[in-house]
Order: sequence, then structure tokens, then C-alpha cells
Amino acid sequence: MTIGVADKQLLPAANYLSGLLSRSTGYIYNVREGDGDISLAVSDIAGQNEGAYSLDVTSGKVQIKGNTYGGVISGIESLRQLLPAEIESPAVVKDINWSVPAVQITDAPRFGWRGLMLDVSRHFSTKEEVKELLDMMALYKLNKFHWHLTDDQGWRIEIKKYPLLTEKGAWRTFNNHDWECMRLAKEQDNPDYEIPAEKLRITQGDTLYGGFYTQQDIKEIVEYAGVRGIDVVPEIDMPGHMLAAVSNYSGVSCFNQTGWGTTFSSPVCPGKDSALEFCKNVYSEIIPLFPYKYIHLGADEVEKTNWKKCPDCQKRMKDNGLKTEEELQSWFVHNMEKFFNDNGKEMIGWDEILEGGLSPTATIMWWRTWSPNAVPDATAQGNHAIMTPNANFYFDYQQDKNSLSGVYNYNPMLESLNDAQKALILGMQANLWCEYIPSRERIQYMIMPRMMALAELAWSDPSVKSWDGFKERLVKQFPRLNIMNVNYRMPVREHAAINCLYILMCLFVW
Repeated sequence: MTIGVADKQLLPAANYLSGLLSRSTGYIYNVREGDGDISLAVSDIAGQNEGAYSLDVTSGKVQIKGNTYGGVISGIESLRQLLPAEIESPAVVKDINWSVPAVQITDAPRFGWRGLMLDVSRHFSTKEEVKELLDMMALYKLNKFHWHLTDDQGWRIEIKKYPLLTEKGAWRTFNNHDWECMRLAKEQDNPDYEIPAEKLRITQGDTLYGGFYTQQDIKEIVEYAGVRGIDVVPEIDMPGHMLAAVSNYSGVSCFNQTGWGTTFSSPVCPGKDSALEFCKNVYSEIIPLFPYKYIHLGADEVEKTNWKKCPDCQKRMKDNGLKTEEELQSWFVHNMEKFFNDNGKEMIGWDEILEGGLSPTATIMWWRTWSPNAVPDATAQGNHAIMTPNANFYFDYQQDKNSLSGVYNYNPMLESLNDAQKALILGMQANLWCEYIPSRERIQYMIMPRMMALAELAWSDPSVKSWDGFKERLVKQFPRLNIMNVNYRMPVREHAAINCLYILMCLFVW
């Protein structure tokens, strides 16, 4: 069997497909340039959005075309879904009819941004665990991986100019989140909450939790994601959520004593040139590692009480005609954005970047449902927005009988937006904050099956969406997830017989 590519740029996609097919079937799929039993090509697909694909299956021949590399990957994933669930097996499965129906499919995503954010600061995910998550994202055609790499509780990426960020900032003694996870593991007899032993080390008699990625690890994961049609968007959150940095390097915060203020942690000092230099030096090492359009600055939940007392901050405000600390935060954000732009990147920030004034080129990520004017205000100025409302898309929130439908039935096109504003919605994203998610198993339990609802919401036009149809398709995914060893949450059964042995015979609460 052969997989042919019309262009060398598709060789990674062909090798990816070859691996998917050969591991479980045992067949050998040779990759080559030119035609093949399975052919991959990038070509125009008339009248379709970016990321569109066509899949044509006839007797003995499969043709996949995409109008982008990502479109080809989406075609591959559709072919994968047409195969028996056993295609997900990591080992050869015998006595399976490895056939797919003859089909002609042309499809395109509704939104170009179909994302998932993973917080690896509060609890760390290993390189292998991140790759496993990327595999699941690819299967369901999610294409943006937002990587929250730093926060108060841990710095997770090597910065060669500042080695203490990972030597010290990546490790901590158990905090309240860790103790709560251990309590839940014991009281609920739930190993999902256990702190993995491989993320602990003993230093001078202290048990420390942590971990970090070398820059080589980052390159490897970015390449792995890219093969699967996924862009990786890094976030080094600043000026707030920087305790892991300001605690280890002087001249970055307003005062030598760092810790927690009224609500949040000691932030970066925008009044000190040394702090600005630190931030830009950090991002100077980050930017070359991520060959994509966007950088996420964060800029949420900033404790400003230090700024009110800091002579450097007050001088900065006076020199620049700034009247409030909110305007000072905006000054910092604009300063960093110019640095990104000068280095060929565009900036995303949480919706707090609206406070004090929004630059014309920034994209907001709206999460605060209690700030309903954020998206209307930003898009009225011509700025793009990505929808991540906490009530629907914070996958660290506990699941109940309404959470899955709350994702699927969410309407990102707010009634207050006109058509021009709606055109500025890039898409949507779910966020997984990991204060109480210490393990691979807990990550999977919290995102699945909600991630599948998000995937269909972000891909499908509203005219073809069906909640009842989605529920039927969802149940058919469970055997596939079982083979993949995914620890998904089973929907709550209603009126099921006590001895109900077969999922498909039970009635679920959705």
C-alpha cells in the first residue's frame, strides 16, 4: 500500500497517516511523492473557508484534498473516524474488516480558532502527557493549543538567560492545592487526585513538586503538534501571576519583599526599566520556539496595590500622563505588544487588557461572563475576539447533567453584535486550569466528553447542528476512547436498570 503526496510539504501528514494505519492493521504503508493508493494534496476547494477538505473514497482509492495543510489533516481525521474503532489500538488487531464506506465528503470549519488551553503551572504535565492530549485534539479537529506555561505556582519553560526560573521557580513544597488533591484522593478513594510520584523530588530533606520543559522539549512538542495541524500558542502571563519569577530575580517587582497582596500576587513593576528588560529577555527566548502568528501575554488578575505605593510606578505614570493604575497596566501591555510586533508576532490577552485602553491590533480572549460588554466593546473598535466564557468553557469546573449541553448549545454570536462585529470572532476555546487536576487521568476525565461538544460547536454551521444527533454520535465514540485508554466521564444514566450491561441500552442524562 502507498500514500502519495502531491507536494513535499505533505510528507509529515503522510507519515502521520501511515503511522495511524499501520500500528493496528499491521499493513505497511509506504510514503512517496506522486500518486498512491491514498493520495494527499493541497488545492483550492471552491467556496469553502480556510481549513476545508474533501475526502473521496472509491474502490481501492482514497483521495484527500485540503485548501491548507490543516485541511488535509482534517480529511485524514475524517478517514480515521470512518474506520473501525480498533484503528486506535497501539498494537496489531486481527480479524477486523479494515474497510470504509465509499463516500464523497466536502467539509469546512465554521471557525478558524478551535482551541484548548492547558495550565501546566498549577500542576505539571510531562512531555508525553502533552503529546497524548495533542493526539486527542487532532482526532476531533481542534487546531489551537494554548499552553499556559507559567504562573505563581510554577515556571515550566527553560530560559537560558535566567536559570533560576527553572532551578527554583519550577519546584515548590506542597501548597494548598496539592494538599486538597491528596485529601480528595483519600476521602473519595479516587487515584485521579493522587500526586504522581515522578513529579516529586527530594532536595535537602524537603519533598518538592514540579517539573519543566527544556527548550529542546518545547521544539519537539511544537513539531509534534504541527504535524497534526495544531498551532501552539505560548502564554507567559504578565505583569501579574509572576510570583515564580519575581521571587527569584531582583529588579523585576516593585519591592524586594514579594508574596500576596489584597487579592493576587506581587506583579512585575512597570516602572522599572530592569523589569521591562527582564520581560523582553524572557520573550526573546520564547518567540523563536513558536513559529506561529500569536503570543499570549495573559495580563489578567493584576494586583495593583504595589503600584500605588511604588515610586518607580508613580514616576512612570507622571512621565507618560497616566492617571490611573489601569492606564499603567495598559501602558505595560502596549509596550510588550510593540515588542511582539517588532518581532513578527501579534498579541492575545485576557479580556482585562481592555481596561485602560486597547490597542488597535490586540486580540482579546473573553473569559469573564460578568463583563458582558468586553466583546461588544472590543469588536466595536475593530479588534478580534476569541470566546472562552468561564461558565461554559472552563473545563476545570465540575461536570453535571447540564455541563455537556451547556458547551454544545452555546451561541458565540452574541445578540448585541452586528454582522461586522460577528465577523471579528475568530472562534472559541476551552480552558483547563489545573489547581485541582494533578494527573493525566484527571485531565482526561475533566475534558472528555466536553471536548467533543466544543469540537462540533466550533466546526459545524448552526444550521446542521443537532443536540439529539450529537448524543447519538457521542455514544459511538466511547469504544474508540476505551481503546485509546482515555479516562472519560460517563454521562449520568437515568432510569437505567440496575443490571444494565450495555451502554447503548441505557438512557443518559445529557
